[in-house]
Amino acid sequence: MSEISMASGKLNVGGVFNQAFATLQAKPLFFVFTGLMFGIAHLALSRSGINGPDPSAISPGLVLVGILLLLVLGAITQILAARATEGPLGTNASLDFAPAVQAALPRLPNVILTTLALLFLVLLGFVALILPGIVIFLMLCVALPACILEDLSPIAALKRSRELTRGNRWRLLGLVLLNGLILIGVGVVVSLPLGLASTLPGPAGGVFSIISSAVEGFVGVFIAVLYTHAFLDLRRLHEASAPAPLI
Repeated sequence: MSEISMASGKLNVGGVFNQAFATLQAKPLFFVFTGLMFGIAHLALSRSGINGPDPSAISPGLVLVGILLLLVLGAITQILAARATEGPLGTNASLDFAPAVQAALPRLPNVILTTLALLFLVLLGFVALILPGIVIFLMLCVALPACILEDLSPIAALKRSRELTRGNRWRLLGLVLLNGLILIGVGVVVSLPLGLASTLPGPAGGVFSIISSAVEGFVGVFIAVLYTHAFLDLRRLHEASAPAPLI
């Protein structure tokens, strides 16, 4: 149990980040495998031409494949990251990875549906007015870890996230903003140069495209681990504040 995150009865944003980095350092090879797997989806999208300057070069078939891969591999990444964050999974990456992927498959429908529901609600909020979209995301940002670690249906996971985040949404806004600053830094320092290099002609462009996709995959893993730790700490805080049962 993280004392630093629970000391004041409120979510400690710095504590959540410290735990996320510690988790990645404890099981680096497992998370590298997971990031490379997730990077395949980003590679398929990048090769479809969707990010290129010429719309006529876009391949609709590859775009569709990339989106489907993003949903499926993204869901598997979420499951592996959440379970490795909560428990011993990933301690031995060479033995744990393939069985973990296989074990994740039955959970794919619920995780994908939860992802789509979350995206739909947040986008709906942004379309109405930007502020509602932000509020909805802060309410539902730990729905995926709840779905995975508590084996909940999509609707139950969304309700669980709304319950757990109550009273901590300002702190979660701080977590989102800090995470955004980190992602901007990674984008400027790493992703942007790699993206430009991937447009080079010949094999060099292909190599840089693969590296860029791998970086995107690792970023996705970090985000999944970060929000899993936020969920775990919010759940502990919620349980600690619950009234004792009457005997």
